[in-house]
Formats: sequence, C-alpha cells, structure tokens
Amino acid sequence: MYGFKYFNAFYWHESSKLGPLLRKRATNVDSWSRTLFGLLFGVFLLWLSITVVSGAFSHFLQGRIYSQPADGFIWRAPASGAIITLTLVMWMMLDYGSPGIYRPIHELQSYTPENKKANLKPEDGAPYPSMTVTRADGKKEVYFKQPGNRLEYKSKINLPLPSTPVEIEVDDEGKISVFKPEKDAKGNYLRRTGQSLVYKDERGRQMIEGGLGALVINRPGATFLVLFLHILHFIAWFGCLWFLFEFQPLHAFGLGAAFCLLMTLFFLPPLLNFTETVSKQRTKPEVVSTPAKAA
Repeated sequence: MYGFKYFNAFYWHESSKLGPLLRKRATNVDSWSRTLFGLLFGVFLLWLSITVVSGAFSHFLQGRIYSQPADGFIWRAPASGAIITLTLVMWMMLDYGSPGIYRPIHELQSYTPENKKANLKPEDGAPYPSMTVTRADGKKEVYFKQPGNRLEYKSKINLPLPSTPVEIEVDDEGKISVFKPEKDAKGNYLRRTGQSLVYKDERGRQMIEGGLGALVINRPGATFLVLFLHILHFIAWFGCLWFLFEFQPLHAFGLGAAFCLLMTLFFLPPLLNFTETVSKQRTKPEVVSTPAKAA
C-alpha cells in the first residue's frame, strides 16, 4: 500500500512541470561541479609547477653564481609555491565574482566578455555583434565579431577590420549610433601623446583605436585593484626569492620581475578564462521547455 503511494507520488511528480526543471537543474549542477573540480585541479597543478620550477631553477642558479645553494630547498620550494599560488587564487576569486573585470593590464583593451553567455549589454563592456564601417575609400562594409573573448572583427569575406576607419555605425536596440574619430582644428586625426585615437558618438560614448567594437567603460576602482594585484604578484615573487630562496635583493628583484612577467603573459590569462567559464556555468539561467497541454 505504502509502496503504491510512493510510486504514485513519484509518477505525478515526474509528469508535472517540476520534474523537467529538477532534472535540468541537476544536470547543470553536475556540469558545474565537474568544471569546478577541473579548476581546483588546475590550481593544484599550478602550485606543483611553481614549486618544481622555482625550486629547481633557484638551486641550479645559486650553484652557479654563489658559493653554494641555500639549504632546505625541500621546504622552501613548496612554501614559495603556496604563497605565489595563493596570490593568483585571490585574483581568480575576484574574476569569478565579476568575470572579465579584473583581467591583466595588457588585456584590458583587447578583452571583452561574451555577451551571449553573460547576457551583457555594450554599456556593461560586451562587444557589439556587428559594425558597419566606412573605409578610407568611402565604401561601407559590415564586420562581425569573431567567436571568443578576443576583440576581433572580420567581414563576410574574412577581411580584418581597418585600423582607422572613417566612421562606425552600430545598432543600439533598433537605434543607429555613429562613432566618429576626434579631429583637430585642421581636420587631422587627434592623437594625444601616449593615447590612442578616440571615437565618439552623439551621446559622448567612446571607443578607442585598437579596441573598436567595445565601449570604453570607466571603472577606476577596478583598474586600481588590477594594478594592486600586479604589484602584489610581483611582491610575492620578490619576497619568496629574497627571503625563502635567499637570493641577494638585486638578483631577487630581477628574477622576480622576470617570473612575474612570464606568469602574467602566458599562465594567468588561461587561468582566468577557465575561472570565468566556471562562473558563467554557475550563474547560467535555466530555461526549461514543457509541451503545451492538449486542448
């Protein structure tokens, strides 16, 4: 009797709209859990790589430039790897909460979040899906955003976006906005010292040469925090090389700058990409379609 009641409740539960929703949610959670595990495993590999590479390199180099290497590399290297990895994990946690906001300095102009996945608008930093560009010869061509997080546009025949177009037209929810380059009194392009050419529309919004397709979003707090993370990353390397591996301060400074630059250019961007993938899967909206009831 009780078995029949439980079966009956389970049957109506699965037949209702709640059943597909729960199954969909369970699938999303399971996918997110696997991706999160992959990210945690990647962090472990990062710590292991930093431990082995920094320890082996320091031991080898000190044997060449000093009378003898420092003692205790068996604990110095893991401790150094842990400190530097924790610094990068802090960076990844910030990027997890706000995907795309805390990218390295060299990617701030060329990196844009995927608006299809994150449901972002151009005012949030997402790129326009397409632009109508007036070239130097007066002809207009439509360029489309290429897949991925890089800010890259190409035409239907795979031509790259001109570096300095005469005019840019974008679709803002049915309204056409026109961006034109700044010019001086003589009609020449106005390039200020140390800055890129600025394109402005009638509302004062800006794009910059080299980052066309995405609006310039002023986030002074986020920019300051990114600079702080860069400095903290360098201090972690410098401190570990000086105090843990016992390099001379000048040697620790140079090696720390080299290791920090190497990590920032080649290892940090993939880590942040993976972190943003986990974040987007965690916050991805759930859409469940159910068949309409027959009349």
